[in-house]
Amino acid sequence: MQILYSNTIFTFLKRARSLARKILSEEAALEVGRSRFLMNRRSYPLHFVAFEHPSKLGYFQADFYEIGINKAFLFESEEKLLDLLRHELAHYLTFIEYGPHIPHHGSEFHSICKKYGWGSEVSRAVVKIERAAQNEKILEKVRKLLSLAESPHQREAEAATLKAQELLLKYNLELKEECDEMLLVRILPQKRSSAKLQAISSILRSFLVHPIFNHGKGVVYLELLGERVNVEVAEYVAHFLDKKFELLWKQAKDENPKLRGLASKNSFFRGLSEGYLCKTQIDSHALIKMEKQLIDISRRVYPHLTSARGLYKHNEAAAQMGQKKGKSLIIQPAVEKNKSRLRLSLPLFAKKS
Repeated sequence: MQILYSNTIFTFLKRARSLARKILSEEAALEVGRSRFLMNRRSYPLHFVAFEHPSKLGYFQADFYEIGINKAFLFESEEKLLDLLRHELAHYLTFIEYGPHIPHHGSEFHSICKKYGWGSEVSRAVVKIERAAQNEKILEKVRKLLSLAESPHQREAEAATLKAQELLLKYNLELKEECDEMLLVRILPQKRSSAKLQAISSILRSFLVHPIFNHGKGVVYLELLGERVNVEVAEYVAHFLDKKFELLWKQAKDENPKLRGLASKNSFFRGLSEGYLCKTQIDSHALIKMEKQLIDISRRVYPHLTSARGLYKHNEAAAQMGQKKGKSLIIQPAVEKNKSRLRLSLPLFAKKS
């Protein structure tokens, strides 16, 4: 699932929100405000995103009270968009009325559709859509460079990773004026935020994405916002680091048995990030410029976004060992072609589904 943002999409989502408010007010007879509606004496948000998928048309995600609309509806008639909105709003209202543990399109869902006079065209909400491959050339170049990171020679491997990052930066600066579409993906769900997740997010910034921590109901996702190619590369790097960090921590404990407990582990992970980033030398001016652009977009995506850092106990010995290992850390996923997408082939670790 790939969530997208651009000036065009922001306009489209504003239109979708307006239509949804009209549906809830006129067809469901609910009290509706600018960005929320009232049902069963409780207020619920109206939050919409656009995504890209070869077959899925829309979704309602209860964790974030979020309705997703396939980007294909940018080019569909208002009538079809209205039916899709009714369909996803029906899921939303079903969730409010009956809770989360019911069949997706069961009798409860159909009873909600019937209650508000929404017929089979709403309960089905089906249109034909197509998907085209994009950015394959740049992905192929990055794929080859990351594959070189498997080299047993550390200097050669580090140079390949750095070259991949420089290529991403150059690509973005060249195409910035031609396409303003941004991609957002959610990865590495956890019950709560952690020093490990924050350390990984710091490294991912050097791959020209803006990490955001999105807190849902009992879950935290790391979200990556940026140009399509950067996000796709950073997503795979994140999964690699998620496993690699644990392996390096195990090695550190074997080398120094005194390293125990959560404070040592957190300090080690922060050290890994600091050590890795101190050797990254891509154009800092251009990186700062892109970071500012991504922050501006993230504020449009999440108007109430706040900055916060967790407080963790510090273990200097663990942090120093982490910094040492971070300086020799190499991004080593072997990358192979899978249609129009990158796919990691990690012989030592199983990739999360």
